Amino acid sequence: MRNLVVISLFFGLVFTASTQENKYTRHNKNAPVLSYTTDKCYARSIVIHDSLVFTGNSNGALYRYDLRTKESVNLMKNKKFEEMRDLAFVDGHLIGMQSGSFGLLVRTSPTAFESYISMNNSDWIGTFLDGMDFYGNVGFIMGDPKNDFFSLFYSTDKGATWKACEGKVKAMPGEAGFAASGTNVQVLNDSTFIFVSGGRKSRYFKSTDQGKTWNATSLPYLTSESSGAFSICMISENEGVIVGGDYANPDLNLNTCFYTDDGGKFWLNAEKQPRGYRSCVIEKNGVYYACGTNGIDFSTDKGKSWRPFAHGNFFTMTSDETHLYATIPDGKIQVFDLINP
Repeated sequence: MRNLVVISLFFGLVFTASTQENKYTRHNKNAPVLSYTTDKCYARSIVIHDSLVFTGNSNGALYRYDLRTKESVNLMKNKKFEEMRDLAFVDGHLIGMQSGSFGLLVRTSPTAFESYISMNNSDWIGTFLDGMDFYGNVGFIMGDPKNDFFSLFYSTDKGATWKACEGKVKAMPGEAGFAASGTNVQVLNDSTFIFVSGGRKSRYFKSTDQGKTWNATSLPYLTSESSGAFSICMISENEGVIVGGDYANPDLNLNTCFYTDDGGKFWLNAEKQPRGYRSCVIEKNGVYYACGTNGIDFSTDKGKSWRPFAHGNFFTMTSDETHLYATIPDGKIQVFDLINP
């Protein structure tokens, strides 16, 4: 009888864990999909403002999708633009960042049918830009190394003009940024910039004086050209999560997520990892969501452990007060209900 009780308890625990593990993946199988274009493209950047969703796409298009009318417009329809890797909505303007050979930014009204290229900084020519973020009037852009130093720029006028950061950060051999979702950089306040790198060396960088000086912390990701940190989300000065992995081996879930509670001085390995490579992490209502080519996972304990949320191939995410919006292949967005912790 004693053994029977133990066995029953074991299977009961397994069943309970399995039920909890699959609760969200079962629910999200039928999550609605929005189609904003028939073009064979995908979006590595997405922002939402009121009822308008904007996507920066692999074909250079900047689509505006109206959630109320279901209508979609390409704001870049009369411009030739290389792949757009990041978007930001700043004081009534959209800023789109190109990750190509010309280092261009687009700044446009969200209601315009044509956008215009307003910035062509000579410092950016031949520079691959990886990510962009804003806090109020202050913006920060990080790009791949040029002449052995990371390309770092900041703006104090809502993205109208940009300057190179005074502090120089030398890259290690084989170290660069991953422009997978535009979320490898973050502006925490008017003066604090952070970014993460990957490749043969992966590090976390932080400046508290608008890029005049920098501190670096090594991240224990696997070493290869396709591995490292891809995305960071700090929810306060002290707490945050970094996700990444190996995009060439996306199902490998070893060293894909690290979390910190001391502002990034130390990064701890998640006790239960996401299911593999993750290109984007965001937080809403105390819940982290991390997406990649084999699904979305979530964490309700500050990144210490992760559980499946949805299956599929996802590039980047954003949220409003009630829904999570994740971009998928073929010009589509999948919409999920947010978790209520």
